[in-house]
Amino acid sequence: MRYKELFTIYPRKLKTVTVYYYQCYDSGGKRICGHSTGQRTKTAAKLYCMELFRKGKLIPSDKPVIFEEFAKGWFDINTCKYLEWRQMQNPLALSTIDHYKTALDIQIKPYFGKMKISSITPEIVQKWILKLSHDGYNNSSINMKMATLKVMMKEAFRLKLIPTNPMDKIKKLKFDNKEVKILKNDEVQKLFPSDWKEIWNSYEVYLINKLAAFTGMRLSEIIGLQGEHVHEDHIHVCVQYSKKYKIMPLKTKDSRNIPITTALYSELSVLINKHGSGFLFTKYAGIVPITPNRIYRETKKAFDRIGINSEERKKRGLVLHHWRHFLNTALLMANVNTLKVQKVTGHKTMSMTKHYAHFDSRDFTEVLDVQNNLIAESNNSAVISAVT
Repeated sequence: MRYKELFTIYPRKLKTVTVYYYQCYDSGGKRICGHSTGQRTKTAAKLYCMELFRKGKLIPSDKPVIFEEFAKGWFDINTCKYLEWRQMQNPLALSTIDHYKTALDIQIKPYFGKMKISSITPEIVQKWILKLSHDGYNNSSINMKMATLKVMMKEAFRLKLIPTNPMDKIKKLKFDNKEVKILKNDEVQKLFPSDWKEIWNSYEVYLINKLAAFTGMRLSEIIGLQGEHVHEDHIHVCVQYSKKYKIMPLKTKDSRNIPITTALYSELSVLINKHGSGFLFTKYAGIVPITPNRIYRETKKAFDRIGINSEERKKRGLVLHHWRHFLNTALLMANVNTLKVQKVTGHKTMSMTKHYAHFDSRDFTEVLDVQNNLIAESNNSAVISAVT
């Protein structure tokens, strides 16, 4: 059997000089194309190749992968191999896939596209994050774009396209410190009077807001709510509705049961009796759900009628999602166990629960109790001192 040499050297005449090249065999026994040694003598070329062999670099590494090449087909249901595998293990919501694909096309590929994927460092990623911030994106939006890149680089590392994952050293940005001033009890009383017709144009939109305030359900969950999900003492939250994807799994993928009062069930029963097991809040006979635009439009009018205009709503962050902040805060103020609060809201982390908590220290009655006890003790001491 013929012995295969580690490498063979041969001269190649260029325009003005002769440079020695070498060839060798890859790990599979296939002869690779010639690579320049940069040397002009055979002896120097042999020494060069022996040094490469000693360092384990005789066999050239594969051609560097450019990011835009790696990114081809990503987050496309029909072509993305990562999604094909991920959807069998821990599926991503279709809306999340859409967000990832948008971030990849608009913010990630234009910045990293021409770079070698192996050359992307934590420092380069940080410069990109700073650019996004300077372009006006808030922290929450930047975190979503970072999550997209993190998924891709983690997969690149798994495929051994990069020696280390630069995203491992990049932490999420803190939540935006946008102040949300939740509704006060007297404002809530005005919004939900004994006769809903005083404030609201429709029973459905009135009840949507009341349900959001009492349960902290997301608007997509309320729109997707069906009669069969409502029970006398609780609501089983198991789906949400999207105009694009229709009925779809919850954001967190985990269903939850939320207790409701007898009075709220009675109000919901009006719609259950009308629409049966179909969509509770419907545009057409329980078959087609109510549109978000109608909810937004009529809710704004109701707020106007209790004296909270658009400027005040914007200042205080009073959008429909505000009700999740409202209930989360109310439950914590009532000293409901944090784990129980999370079971109601569907939050998974303590940081998210804190993010949705908006305490007004003026409402801390327990502080007044302590102060009154201190005053009582102080007064007793003063009396004893005066007597003695």
